[in-house]
Amino acid sequence: MTRYMPLVAFVPLWSTGYIAGTIGTDHAPALPLTTFRFVLAAAVLAALARAARVPFPRDRRTLGHLAVAGVLLQAVQFGCGYLGFAAGIHAALASLIYSVAPLVVAVAAIPLFGERLSGRAWLGLGLGFGGVLVAVADGLSGVGGGGIVWSVLAMLGLAAGTLYQRRFAPAVDLRAGGAVSLATGAIVVAPVAALHGGLHLPTNAHALGALAWLALVNSVGAMSLLLWLMRRGGAAAVTSMLYLVPPVTALMAAVVLHQHLTAPVLAALAISALGVALTTTAKRPEPRQPTATPAAAPARGGR
Repeated sequence: MTRYMPLVAFVPLWSTGYIAGTIGTDHAPALPLTTFRFVLAAAVLAALARAARVPFPRDRRTLGHLAVAGVLLQAVQFGCGYLGFAAGIHAALASLIYSVAPLVVAVAAIPLFGERLSGRAWLGLGLGFGGVLVAVADGLSGVGGGGIVWSVLAMLGLAAGTLYQRRFAPAVDLRAGGAVSLATGAIVVAPVAALHGGLHLPTNAHALGALAWLALVNSVGAMSLLLWLMRRGGAAAVTSMLYLVPPVTALMAAVVLHQHLTAPVLAALAISALGVALTTTAKRPEPRQPTATPAAAPARGGR
């Protein structure tokens, strides 16, 4: 049971981002909120790295890989995601779109990493996706196209960043590497925010509370946990946990935002849980060609 605790902790931590993101974008502009989230989280991780005397990367190759991962996982994922919230997309539907990322990662990981999936794993991915469809099937009407487009772009940033991180990112301490990636995200988003309304962030309690939660709990906590899990598990198995996020988000929304919890959400929670269990416990097939070259690819992500 202990080995699954990080995976179990990841789901509620990640899910809170949709609640806090919805609250934050209701009380503050999306891009300034994103920028200050990155700045605050980068400062915290940098301070933690300094306190632990962790060396920061200095060579251009390492910094380049961390910067690309930061653009995808931070700027694209969260910048586009918050623009989707600002455009009116509901948290449950946004989390549904994000949960397509495991399928994208699973398919792309086959040629990139030789990470072949068993039939049981594919069945688990299919069940997970079916579960989240059930969870939001009754909430798809009346959604603006702009919010959906931004959320799709955010999902692609998550999938591409996950694959890039696993394929190219070197074995850098998560505190130092996270600080670099978050700083890169801030550098990318800040000029866009400045050109579209400025970098002013309201000082009301809702905006500041959401900012603190998103920076400390989600950027420092949940994102670091995701990257840590990616180094120790298969790309499909780890990201399949995103299938649990929509129903868990709906449960949280019922408590925090007083949204009605429907029977489809409860059914989806059970279906998604079964899908995740099948994917994470499925035996990984041997690489297609038992040679040194394909065997080396998965090792890059496990360092």
